[in-house]
Amino acid sequence: MPDREEKHSILSSHHADLKGQGLYAALDAIKNFNSSILPLEDVAKHIAAKTRNALKVPCITLWLVDDLNINILLQAFACVDLDESDPKNYIISLEDNTSPVAACLKDGKPSIHKKQTLSEMDPRAATLTNTYVSAVLPLIAPDGVMGVFEIITFSNDAICHEEIESLELLASQIALLLSSCENMEHAVCQSALQKQLYEITAKINQAKDYESILKVTVEELCAALNLPGASIHVNMTSFGLNAASEKEQST
Repeated sequence: MPDREEKHSILSSHHADLKGQGLYAALDAIKNFNSSILPLEDVAKHIAAKTRNALKVPCITLWLVDDLNINILLQAFACVDLDESDPKNYIISLEDNTSPVAACLKDGKPSIHKKQTLSEMDPRAATLTNTYVSAVLPLIAPDGVMGVFEIITFSNDAICHEEIESLELLASQIALLLSSCENMEHAVCQSALQKQLYEITAKINQAKDYESILKVTVEELCAALNLPGASIHVNMTSFGLNAASEKEQST
């Protein structure tokens, strides 16, 4: 194994910070971070901020694809001259968009792209108004590509292809952390949902007649889904008859 000083020169780029301790500082920050205490949104913000500080680049962005693999969400970003890093629900369509981020998610391959400026709707546009270069790397989780890791630098200080190869290790570690956090959040939500369904079922089972069952069901659905009101319509056809009657319970 090479010692620490030998590791510092692993990258051949002119980037002093990146070929120095930047990559390893970023890896250490990811390795030492405990994702079990925060929701996914905060984990992503933490990763973006720590990685940008370590690599000394203008902007780091984490994009995640939605469950239906239709849209890409700007999950978190960190810019050197922007204190607030709120993604503000910025979403691009995977089907219609031809940006490097969308292409990276589709192809699952890292690449480097020159750009001019960002869309006015992009919350990063407030600070990234100059010509810049973006390096995009797929976030590959155990079950597939879950998003994109984007590194933005200015044209006169661009990431090179040799650095991309080294940064793939960082992207893989970020993907593992985000995937673990996402799975943990899913398990917590499933557990809470099962508990809620059990409580609703228990209340329905305690109802003594048909009207009470309808009433309890509507009330519990409204509470669970945070709705102002709901109704249940039941068609009851007597055996051997064509006539039908309707019952409704509303709140």
